[in-house]
Amino acid sequence: MKKHLRTILAGIIAVLWACQPAFSAAADAQQHTFPAPGKWEFGFKPGASYISYFLKGNVHDTLGYVRTIKGGAAAVIGDEGNMAKASVQFSFLADVMTSDDEARDERMDKKFMEIHLYPEVSFGGSSAAAGLKQQAELAKADKEHPVAFDLEGKLTIHGTTRPVTIPVTVYPENGLLITEGTTTLQLQDYTIKNPSLLFLRTENTVKIDFHIELQPAGSPAP
Repeated sequence: MKKHLRTILAGIIAVLWACQPAFSAAADAQQHTFPAPGKWEFGFKPGASYISYFLKGNVHDTLGYVRTIKGGAAAVIGDEGNMAKASVQFSFLADVMTSDDEARDERMDKKFMEIHLYPEVSFGGSSAAAGLKQQAELAKADKEHPVAFDLEGKLTIHGTTRPVTIPVTVYPENGLLITEGTTTLQLQDYTIKNPSLLFLRTENTVKIDFHIELQPAGSPAP
């Protein structure tokens, strides 16, 4: 009987010993859960990010969306939990810009956006570090109290590239980094003709809103 018990105990110890690396790996992963300090890389969560654009008119307004976006981002989180640096790059095909009017979208694509000549819209930028130094710990941020800073970069539309500064907010949620922002652009800055037609007038200002959900690519680099 004693010999049988010793055999059982030996088997249990062997199983626990074999599982030790797995337990250790799980503990390490737990220690590196976002937003732990380090250098993080992110990808866009499929189907969760969008950009909206709004043009005001005297008769009809235009509200459209871009829901097919590819891109990535990076962030550095210091030992104190503050975000020290952030960057984001994205691009999309101009023909995925859609409103509630198919005929209007086709006219915009061909005559004003000229997507046969300029098929892509892109942005690449990094944050102004000074805008982050005064922010609270990222782990303590939420939708009501996000980390806010200015994202500086270059935006290319209709074959024209211009520097832009976009006020953005970020906060962690369910292991993701949620990034949101609003800015305005002028059509003439990107050599886009005003789409007014006869008595239907459209303003030159385009309001841009975006919501981007970023998935960490893995544990941060040391």
